[in-house]
Amino acid sequence: MNKRTFLKQLGLGTGAALAFPTFFTGCEATPNEDFKLWVWTGGDDKTSEDWKQEFTKLKEAGFHGVLVGGGHNTLPTAIPEAKALGLEIHAWVWTMNQPGDKEAQAHPEWYAVSREGNSSLDVRPYVDYYQWLCPNKPEVQEYIFNKMMDICDLEGLDGVQLDYVRFCDVILPPGLWSKYDLVQDHEMPEYDFCYCDTCRDKFKAKSGYDPLDKEDPSQDEDWKQFRYDSITEVVNKIAAGVHERKKKLSASVFASPSLARKFVRQAWDDWDLDFVFPMIYYKMYDEPVEFVRTATREGVDALKGSKPLYTAQYLHDKNAEEVRQSIEMAKAGGSEGLAVFNYSLLSDEFLEVIKAAQKA
Repeated sequence: MNKRTFLKQLGLGTGAALAFPTFFTGCEATPNEDFKLWVWTGGDDKTSEDWKQEFTKLKEAGFHGVLVGGGHNTLPTAIPEAKALGLEIHAWVWTMNQPGDKEAQAHPEWYAVSREGNSSLDVRPYVDYYQWLCPNKPEVQEYIFNKMMDICDLEGLDGVQLDYVRFCDVILPPGLWSKYDLVQDHEMPEYDFCYCDTCRDKFKAKSGYDPLDKEDPSQDEDWKQFRYDSITEVVNKIAAGVHERKKKLSASVFASPSLARKFVRQAWDDWDLDFVFPMIYYKMYDEPVEFVRTATREGVDALKGSKPLYTAQYLHDKNAEEVRQSIEMAKAGGSEGLAVFNYSLLSDEFLEVIKAAQKA
């Protein structure tokens, strides 16, 4: 029995380990199987030997699973090496944001439209790689579903991990406002999606009015809920297909259920996932490290034990001590593991910190 399990049985909770740092001094620490480690990675040009070396390093550091991007260019080489070492391997795939997708671009009517009336195919919010599809068009739903199933059917793959599974950011995390010279204290029309004919007609058939009939559509709760439900419908259709194939579905999502709804129309606590990775990148929210604990706790409470939550952390803007503190805060909030973005940033110093924290 590891220390974390023992403390839980004493009724001391997940934060108790922080209060008793020398509880089992004199005992050799062993990996805590209740706290799983994950990492995002990729690389189209990696050989089998490259993957073997990378995955061996991760396995020795106590990692449980890898989230691998690159699709068919990467996964057939990576999967056998991960399985040989006993690592779970999930395909990391972009969902609603499909930059440079030639098949989608052949259908310009598929793209989400802002409240200003601009298609994200042509007028791209924030960055050039933002090209968002509309979740309410049946053709888009079918296209995305088929893309996911094509990846899911790869032999040996454990599951699919959805990214960019949302609308465009109607509000950026506050820590990013200065980067784009913005103060987003309200929903701006150029970042507010989707107002295409399909979305508006579908909503009007349900509610009896066009959202654009409102003086300020951003304040209409029914219109907000419609868009939450639009993404949930896409996710749950994918989930049905993934589960039919006896594999797992997860998603990287915004920091907490309330912030995900506010910033990107994402009601991830309603999705049929097997586990979830909230990206609690506290510096992007201009918050102290304690934000990791409070956001993790909000997610855990919202899920009500229905599925594991693994707190995700971005390594680029952190030093080793900040990584250690983030892990402590994630555990204190009730997280069942840690996911780090990404492997290329995983220095030997970070590995040692994460390995030690995983054993705590």
